[in-house]
Amino acid sequence: MKYFLFRLVLGTILFVIAVPAQSQECAHVLRGYVYEAETNAPLPYATVYVEALQRGTMTDENGFFSIPDLCMNSRYKMEFKHVECVHLTQEIDLDNRQQYDFFLQHAHVLDEVQIRAQALRPTAVEAESTVDERDLDATKNINLGAALKTLPGVNTLNTGSSVSKPIIHGLHSNRIAIVNNSVPLEGQQWGSEHAPEIDPNTAGTLRVVKGAAAVRYGVGAMAGAVVLERAALRQKKGWGGTLTTGGFSNGRQLYLSGSTDFKQEESPWTFRLQGSWKRGGNLHTPDYFMQNTGLHEGNASFLAQRSGTRWQHEFFASTFNQKLGVLRAAHVGNLSDLQLAIDSPLPRNNTDAFSYAVERPFQHVEHQTAWVKSTLRINPTWKLSAQYAFQYNHRSEYDVVRSSNNDSPQLAFQLWTNMLDLSLEHFPIRNWSGGIGVQALHQLNFVSRGGFIPDFQSAGGSIWAMERWRTFSVPWEFEIGGRYDYKQSHATTSGTLSDLDQTVEFGTLAGSVGLLYRHGSHGRISVHSGLAVRPPSINELFARGVHFASASYEEGNAALVPEQAWNNSLSVEYTGEPIQFSFQFYHNQIRDFIFLEPQAEPVLTVRGAFPAYQYTQSDAIMQGIDAQCKLPLPADLFISSKASILRGKYLLAGTDAYDWLPLLPSDRFELGLGWDHMTASDNEWFVKLSASHVGQQTRYQETGLLADPPPGYTLIALQSTYAFEAFEQSFQIGLDVMNLTNTAYRDYLNFFRYFSDEPGRNVGLRVQWKFS
Repeated sequence: MKYFLFRLVLGTILFVIAVPAQSQECAHVLRGYVYEAETNAPLPYATVYVEALQRGTMTDENGFFSIPDLCMNSRYKMEFKHVECVHLTQEIDLDNRQQYDFFLQHAHVLDEVQIRAQALRPTAVEAESTVDERDLDATKNINLGAALKTLPGVNTLNTGSSVSKPIIHGLHSNRIAIVNNSVPLEGQQWGSEHAPEIDPNTAGTLRVVKGAAAVRYGVGAMAGAVVLERAALRQKKGWGGTLTTGGFSNGRQLYLSGSTDFKQEESPWTFRLQGSWKRGGNLHTPDYFMQNTGLHEGNASFLAQRSGTRWQHEFFASTFNQKLGVLRAAHVGNLSDLQLAIDSPLPRNNTDAFSYAVERPFQHVEHQTAWVKSTLRINPTWKLSAQYAFQYNHRSEYDVVRSSNNDSPQLAFQLWTNMLDLSLEHFPIRNWSGGIGVQALHQLNFVSRGGFIPDFQSAGGSIWAMERWRTFSVPWEFEIGGRYDYKQSHATTSGTLSDLDQTVEFGTLAGSVGLLYRHGSHGRISVHSGLAVRPPSINELFARGVHFASASYEEGNAALVPEQAWNNSLSVEYTGEPIQFSFQFYHNQIRDFIFLEPQAEPVLTVRGAFPAYQYTQSDAIMQGIDAQCKLPLPADLFISSKASILRGKYLLAGTDAYDWLPLLPSDRFELGLGWDHMTASDNEWFVKLSASHVGQQTRYQETGLLADPPPGYTLIALQSTYAFEAFEQSFQIGLDVMNLTNTAYRDYLNFFRYFSDEPGRNVGLRVQWKFS
């Protein structure tokens, strides 16, 4: 007992002496880089841990880290961990050196195992989900929407079987930002039948950020953002890449895609060349072919990167070219023809035969992108980035015409976009990391045919700032950000709207806050709240005329004001053993929500009578739940499930009553049984059988509805892959079957549900070769 009291008194005296000394001397910042020993390549997202302080950090994309508040002339035991390297423990004597370098040995034990993903970046505070690598491989040669539908809370708005655009929490088109290689896509996204001009084959990862993402991704991200990020470039000398070929039975589609990287020895330059091609013919329902549902597509991209000690320069250029057939039976000349098509159990004006031909009506879309980016590492804490991007979008829509000699489109749009992005970012300074940036945009839109929307010229700019606080010694993380956008547009039109010569301008302010709590190394709870603001787009303000693809007459409303969405979400996630699950609860209130309101009487045009719609706005509420779960079973088996439930209403004008919002996704549920097995020779088998059920939409707006929503349906799908090593190369064979039972059904979110069933059974086969 006396010995204990002696130690207690002595410890107290030493503590009192040490505290002031520590407050004066322990303010040093340890800065350094972590590299792979064999290649000297920076190791991003490696864990750095100081044992004595029981706290640490994570390296950034360039392998850099900093740890503040350390004591000068002291010895610290450091631990370094990376998923592809052997763990390193090393003691250092902290002195006046400006930088420390650490080298991790590659884990050679893993050389014969296929690495299925790169090191994870730090988890964002806001809710987000990433498309599984297997799902991305199986769907990237269909379209972007097919890949995104594998995520809970993400659906697609379809026009036929080839045009698909994502829906996040009931919102789509101009309310979702699509960011490809850090550049927001700028095209004619206002049309429900306008698919994003994106080749998913350029993406190494595909993720969806839900909630109030406007601070990071701009006014177009009211519902969230779809972010495509390229795979990391090759770090060692030589050639490497991926080649994939395959096809689908339905439509007899064939495709070929590939990419290759090249790096010369002792050269700072790395190059990547990527391309894809596919061709498909008429799709088949369980009972008949759908005439004119083929497609032709060819895409290519080039990337060059020069990396130095402080500077990094990148140049990127891509071309996207697509020709899509529009279901012939969906072409109607007037309201009477539309009603006859709805009443017919089979498609009218349809040739039940296979063909690769793409004839009128069809869409032809070209999209060119080029950008250059430079990044300067000012010092170990700060970096400056500058990026200029140019995009050219040319969309032509060809309707059925009487004269066979007429090869002109009925609608044609050209959009030129210039974007400049400057950002100054810092790595952790007393546990705070973030940055500030400015962006400038100029657009010129020319409507060469049709006049459905006006010509316009827009210019604007924005400023954003975001900071995030986190430390490994505390389970809490905090994020706050703000953004201001200004945009001015001058719209003019000749012909039917010769009187239009108007300038509109909007200034909007948005912000978000997020709080994250980590429970151990596997659990996390996050709360996010933010204000997202979106000004009305040109088509919502000034559109007037027949919209060919939707067989409707649409009219804009120049009195519209910006939408204001207050987005709130609560997310719970657990990734430990034996079960993995995540839930997200969201409640979004949108003031002045803009939507197309059906009119009581059709509009008579020279082409006939069409149902009329006008853009209007009212307050709306959207709320729902997204969930997924995975439970491992013996013998490498597992059970997985997903669910998405959404409810949305808007306030009826002049009343206190609410009505259901149109075109919201039905309740969706999925249950799967899978087998994920690694053989003794390190080859991998993956097989999954899943059943997806989509309920009938019973919550819909009856006014203007041409037909009741179709009944619910259940689809069975099979997904299987076999990955193996041969001749020191990696190979993968995939067999996927969609609509395994060949079920006949129609989807409420497909505009062509009035005319035809959805495609029947579709068997996909692919072979992938990864060479290095």
